[in-house]
Amino acid sequence: MATPSSATESVVRRHLQAFIEQHGVDAIVQDYADNASFLSEDKVYLGKTEIRGFFHRFIEDLPADAVELFTLRSLRVDGQLAHITWSAGSALPLGTDTFVVKDGKIASQTFAMYVARPE
Repeated sequence: MATPSSATESVVRRHLQAFIEQHGVDAIVQDYADNASFLSEDKVYLGKTEIRGFFHRFIEDLPADAVELFTLRSLRVDGQLAHITWSAGSALPLGTDTFVVKDGKIASQTFAMYVARPE
């Protein structure tokens, strides 16, 4: 039987893999509970439809090489809670997400990233 931490890590890694391997927004959103919440600096997205919209815009707005340059810097898990830090080249030197995973689905997520301004 999987421990809560290992189950949480598995969901987060599957979610990241869908993004990194560019399986598309539907594959990314598959890991969310139907009533999930996604909190960003700009807005709280509620439910898969709104979260899907976020990811469509997010992927469209990424620098051309961001996915290829994506690096998972850290992944920490404690029960149903996971925290990651990541980077995607010099344009996106730091991103952070926190996930709450319940019953094999992402129930809640926070998201923030630093966008470096060209000099």
